[in-house]
Amino acid sequence: MDAAKPVEKTSPYTFGIDLGTSNSSIAMFAKGQARIIEVEGRPECPSVVSVLDNGDILVGTTARGRLMLDPENTVASIKREMGTEWTKTFAGLPDKEYTPTDIAAEILSKLIDSAQQSGVDLGGTPRSVVICIPANFNDAQKTATREAGERANLEVQWLLEEPQAAALAYAIEQERDQTILVYDLGGGTFDVAILKVKSTTEEGDKCSAGFEFLAKEGIPKFGGDDFDMKIMEIASAKFKETSNVDVLDVVKDQGISPRAIHEAQQKLKDKAEAAKIELSDAETTEIAIANLIKDESGNLHSLEMQITREEFNDSIRDLILSTKETVETALTSAELSIDDISRIILVGGSTRVPLVKETLTEMFGKEPWGDLDPATVVAKGAAIYGATFETPDLAPEDQFGGDITINNIVSHHLGIETAGGKFSRLIEKGAEIPVDEALTVSQDFATQRDNMTEMVIRVYQSDREADFVRTEGVEYQGEFSLKGLPPEPKGQVHATVTFQIDQQNVLTVTAVSDSVTGELAIERS
Repeated sequence: MDAAKPVEKTSPYTFGIDLGTSNSSIAMFAKGQARIIEVEGRPECPSVVSVLDNGDILVGTTARGRLMLDPENTVASIKREMGTEWTKTFAGLPDKEYTPTDIAAEILSKLIDSAQQSGVDLGGTPRSVVICIPANFNDAQKTATREAGERANLEVQWLLEEPQAAALAYAIEQERDQTILVYDLGGGTFDVAILKVKSTTEEGDKCSAGFEFLAKEGIPKFGGDDFDMKIMEIASAKFKETSNVDVLDVVKDQGISPRAIHEAQQKLKDKAEAAKIELSDAETTEIAIANLIKDESGNLHSLEMQITREEFNDSIRDLILSTKETVETALTSAELSIDDISRIILVGGSTRVPLVKETLTEMFGKEPWGDLDPATVVAKGAAIYGATFETPDLAPEDQFGGDITINNIVSHHLGIETAGGKFSRLIEKGAEIPVDEALTVSQDFATQRDNMTEMVIRVYQSDREADFVRTEGVEYQGEFSLKGLPPEPKGQVHATVTFQIDQQNVLTVTAVSDSVTGELAIERS
């Protein structure tokens, strides 16, 4: 008789995860504080996945080392593709087509596996998680993120917006009563959020924190990855002057194999990222790569150059100025001036770039606040939020013994397509979402043609005002059909379309006409 297999014990903790564009991290709340769980000895894990020819899947640091070396089988910055129709087939796994959700699931699994091997007492296998997302993620991106967690065998308790997580970690440090601006610049996304924060410590060190969002804006595809590329472009241009080889051009016939160029690009990318980090503290840094590439005549060429912080700043200045415009838009949306902001909170590893602080200091007339680690604060905030869920198996010191209230606002204009391709908005961007119930808005629509027996409800959203669904920035979210309508003259049959959106900015759409009902769950609650 076979011995019974041991039953896997599930951890009672709810873990906080920052699923980042460049790097991801995981944290837990224990003994009254949030702590980062290291992944292979580091606080962050590169969000990179690579598949070897034999089908083995690498995630993290080893995968990042193959980014330029084997770009056809390595994926980075997948967060930028969440919710899209992007797919990828790897040579080592030809029978499987990977989606952004699949790639993200591999990263999440890596975080969980590494946490179990970290030596930290987790109380069992992690299952319950809070995953952080950018404030301006749309519904398709949220759905893809939640599904990634499920594919990694996790129970996603909540999708917490990154500014919320950062503000939460900030607010419980001490009592606060302020209006703050969260400037969140990561590897591939940028968010700015303005919110009122009020936290108090009551008897027994019980903390209560309230957050009221006033504005949210962002740039979906922008971040530290773009800074790295600027350094690569500077180095490549200088290298071309001495070698007559463009290591960033794999299309041009240079008499050099694509593999050799990819290998050179990988070396250059590693050095560029290191140079960016060094320039956060130094005024100049050296990029030296021996035998970077061999030209068509067989001559080996090395790269040895210096890059100054001034050169780097000049290359990224326009990029950072675009975030300044986004900050100004958020202030206008919140009906506030710069003088109304008590503190600027920096979030995301890319805020370590000195020009970011210099730009914000010039804009606000004071330095941003920097007492939190911008690279890990989001995961810590998520762990704190996870500790608010009722878990009977946890000791009191491992639970957040206080109250957290978040007054969120809608991140996009939401509506449907009507006659003539018009974008009929039912919910406006910036509308307040009730704390204890979903924001619900209904509107009647009539048939547009005689004898219509079916009405197609197409749902769209936009981060800006628009009159038509084909306008740039308006995004299709899904559709469903309301069938079985009576064949009546145009305008005689009406349907009531209802939008419901909750504190996670999760949208559900329903349509009713007499006894006919249709529903579109844009994302599961």
